[in-house]
Amino acid sequence: MRLVPDTIAGRTIAILLVGLITLHLASIWAYRLGLDTEVNLTNAARTAERILAIESTLSRLPPADREAAAHTLSGGALEVHYSSVPLAVAPVVLEGLPSELHTELVKRVNSARKEKVIVGAPAEGSGKRTDPHLTLVSMKLPDGGWVNTNIALLEGPHSSIRAILVSTGFMALGVLGIALGMAGSVTRPIRKCAEEAQRVYVAREPQPLPVEGPKEVRELATAFNEMQQRVKKLVDERTLVLAAVSHDLKSPLARLRLRIEELESGDWRRDLEADLDEMLQMIDSSLDYLRSDHTGEEQQRLDIGAIIGTICDDFSDSGFTVTLERQGKAVFSGRRLALKRAFTNLIGNAIKYGRSAKIRVVATDQTITIVIEDEGPGIPEDELDKVYAPFYRLEMSRSRDTGGSGLGLTVAKSVITGHGGSLRLANRPEGGLSATIALPKQ
Repeated sequence: MRLVPDTIAGRTIAILLVGLITLHLASIWAYRLGLDTEVNLTNAARTAERILAIESTLSRLPPADREAAAHTLSGGALEVHYSSVPLAVAPVVLEGLPSELHTELVKRVNSARKEKVIVGAPAEGSGKRTDPHLTLVSMKLPDGGWVNTNIALLEGPHSSIRAILVSTGFMALGVLGIALGMAGSVTRPIRKCAEEAQRVYVAREPQPLPVEGPKEVRELATAFNEMQQRVKKLVDERTLVLAAVSHDLKSPLARLRLRIEELESGDWRRDLEADLDEMLQMIDSSLDYLRSDHTGEEQQRLDIGAIIGTICDDFSDSGFTVTLERQGKAVFSGRRLALKRAFTNLIGNAIKYGRSAKIRVVATDQTITIVIEDEGPGIPEDELDKVYAPFYRLEMSRSRDTGGSGLGLTVAKSVITGHGGSLRLANRPEGGLSATIALPKQ
C-alpha cells in the first residue's frame, strides 16, 4: 500500500491536508491553553474577592454568631465554616487553580496577614490533594478565629473532543475541495502534455497544447509545442529524402531492365532479372513503409470486422484457406487504407508461412481484439522481438525465395501503434504463430 500519493495533485492535497490539520490542532490547543489560563485567573480573582468579603463580614460579628452567618454566606461553589483552628494544611507545592487563588488572596491582604492565609487540602490529609475538584482555604481573623472555605473547583477542558473533530472535519473537507480545484487546474495541462507526447507524430498531425495556467505550466506547454514542430520537421524531411531516393532509384533500375532484355537467355540472365525484381520490390515496400504514417488520410468510423472480412474474401477467392469468426460490433475510428494494409500484411504472412489463417474479431465495450493464427513453423522465442525491425528476415522459414522484403510486420506494427493499439506475436502451444492486435474503442 502506497502511503505517499504518486501524482502531483495527490501530493499537493496530502501536504495541504496534513499541514493545515496540524496547524489547526495546534491553534486549537494554543487557544484552549490561553482560554483556560484567562478563565482560571478570572475565577481565582473573583473567588479571592468573595472570600475576603466573607472574611471581613465575619470579623465584625461576635464569635458566637459567626458559624450561623458563615452558613448564610455560603453558596454556589463556596461552603464557609468558622472554627477556632485552621482546617486547611498547606501542601508542599501548590499547582493549578489553588496556586492562582493563593496568589490572588495574598495580593489583596496586607503584608502582616500573608502568613495567615492557608490554601491547600483538608487538615486531616497529608497535605496532598485527594480530590482534584476540592480546595480548602483557611484565613485567620484578627481575634484568632479562622474562616474556612471549601471551594469546588471545576477544572477541565472548555470544549469537547467531538467539537474539535467536527471542526477539523469541516476544515479538511473545505481544504480538500479547494485543493482538488487548484491541483486540477495545475495538473490538467501537464496530463494533456503527457497524452500528446504519447501521440507525437504517430497517429495524426501534432496538436499544439493550449498555453494557459501558471507560469511554469505555460513555459512547459510552449516548449512542448516547439518540440513538436521540430520533431515534425525532422521526420518530414527524413521521409521526403528517403522517399525521393527510393523513387529516383526506379529510373536507373528501369534502364537496367531494358538492357537485360537485350542479353541472350540463360541462367545468369534469369539471376539478374530475379535480383532486379527483388530490388524493385524492396523499393516499393520501402515507399509503402514511408507513406504508412504520412498519407494524409483522414480518420473515419470503420467496421474492423467488415474490413478484415473483405481481406479474407480476397484471399479465399485466390484459393487460400481462411476462416473468420466475429463477436460483437467492432466499430473503430481510424484510417481505412492504413489499417487494411496492416491486416493484409498480417493475414498474408499467416497464409504464406502457415498455409492457412484463422481470424477471430472480438469486440467489447473498451477494446477490439483481433487474433490471427496459422499452422506454420512459428518464430524462435529469441527472435520474436526482432522481427518488427525494418528489413529483418528469418533465414530458415522466411527466406528470399518467399518474396518477403522484411517490412510487412514493421508497417503493420507502425500502423497499429499509430492508432493507439498494440501488436503481439506468440508461438502457439499446438504449433504455429498467433498475432494478437488490441485496439482501444474510441
